Amino acid sequence: MKKTFTYFSLIFIALTLVNCDKIENPIAEAQIYRQDLYGPVPTFDAVVVPEQRVLLEDFTGHDCGNCPPGHLEAHEILEAHPDHVAVVAVHSGSLAAPHMPDYPADWRTPEGQYYLLTQVGLDQMPTGRANRRPTAAFAPAYDVWAANVNEALSVQPALSLQLNASYVASSSDLNVHVNSQWFADLTGEYRLVILITESNIISPQLWYNHSPLNVLDYEHEHMLRGSVTGATGYSIVTDPQNGDTQTDSYTFDWNSAWLPENCEIIAFVTEGENGNVINVAKQMLIQ
Repeated sequence: MKKTFTYFSLIFIALTLVNCDKIENPIAEAQIYRQDLYGPVPTFDAVVVPEQRVLLEDFTGHDCGNCPPGHLEAHEILEAHPDHVAVVAVHSGSLAAPHMPDYPADWRTPEGQYYLLTQVGLDQMPTGRANRRPTAAFAPAYDVWAANVNEALSVQPALSLQLNASYVASSSDLNVHVNSQWFADLTGEYRLVILITESNIISPQLWYNHSPLNVLDYEHEHMLRGSVTGATGYSIVTDPQNGDTQTDSYTFDWNSAWLPENCEIIAFVTEGENGNVINVAKQMLIQ
């Protein structure tokens, strides 16, 4: 029998850093989606044929001179699969820390620190993950990213995700609705993660074998800025069955440092807290 669920949540993030080498899982507390302000949750059309999409996480830092070629590789992969790949540039680790006077900015996030230092467990870059396959700890160099993305795209999708995101300028709120439709009987816990990335950020970047070596007006793309759900998201279903559907809705207090017109919302479902990414949806916030 087909089952339908609806979840409403407002996310505020409470994050704790344990020390410089290991990051605790950022915690998020949920409250009610502001349906009183923004109206009923939108409806989503049923999906007949699901499409597999891939989350490509590019671990990087402004003091990583070998990282720009990884950025270029991620860009080429995205150009090859514009509708089926979501790129997140995760500025994290020691090479993303502020380094005066050349690199004063701090683009690290608690989510990004957790992904690199706790999930991957190695402070190395440029490295990356394609749907966190075969495990979340597997983050190879960029020369195999394209092959890993193609392999992840070949997986028969067990889940379809649809995303509806909107920014309300008058109240500085972000409303996000994620519809999940399952196409297989699975066991275990599945979690929804919603990230926010920003592009067109001009900030210095070290680039080896390039002139100039210190690129002061480097354009950073797909930079991880924060999350609606915390690093590992919320448990939304256990033991989903073929035909199950649900919509999870959130209202998030927008950070004024982020330019909405440059931001993309990326939603994905993982198998457990650190497991494989099952599927992904993305949307530019203002189109």
